[in-house]
Amino acid sequence: MAVITISREFGAGGKTLGERIAEKLGYDYIDKEIITKIAEKIKVSSGDVLGYEKYGSTKLMKFLDKIVSSDFIDRLVSDKYGYMDEDRYAEMLKAIIRELYDHGNVVIIGRGSQYILRGYENAWHILLIADNDYRLRFVTDKLQYDEKDAMALIKQEDKIRERFLSHFDDNLSQNNPRLYDLVINMSRVNLDKAQDMMLKLVSQ
Repeated sequence: MAVITISREFGAGGKTLGERIAEKLGYDYIDKEIITKIAEKIKVSSGDVLGYEKYGSTKLMKFLDKIVSSDFIDRLVSDKYGYMDEDRYAEMLKAIIRELYDHGNVVIIGRGSQYILRGYENAWHILLIADNDYRLRFVTDKLQYDEKDAMALIKQEDKIRERFLSHFDDNLSQNNPRLYDLVINMSRVNLDKAQDMMLKLVSQ
């Protein structure tokens, strides 16, 4: 029973590879399902959780201010509405990922899982990186962006991910190799080879 976390630079193919690994091993594949679970627990919409992950607390708080009175000091879940701030979100995310770890046999894409499960037994952490040219081709081919918009999207996503991960540790970057058991440069390794490398690691 193992847990695989896959962190990736935007455009490095993490979703594609994660789905392949999960299918090959018969594991559950976990990506945006985490958003739904957090939203259910906190009683806000999945869209609001996505907005928080992308834009931080400011946009979310503007939304919550419309439905939660300013004197709602305890920030507790009511019968009708939920409330989320940085601490509450991180708390829920950690709890859910640890539940997934206890369940086992899962592939988790991103969401700070490499931080949350750092040092856990039978939790394998993998980082996918790629050269900018590779990432640019990925975005233009897969998402049908022109080169200018694709590069802007890559830069935006990099900033979003670094900001999101700073909630777990201000001193560590996602690309710090000490967080991972395996780092794969997808510019030099095709999907089949990367899949084989990951399967060999987990089977140790």
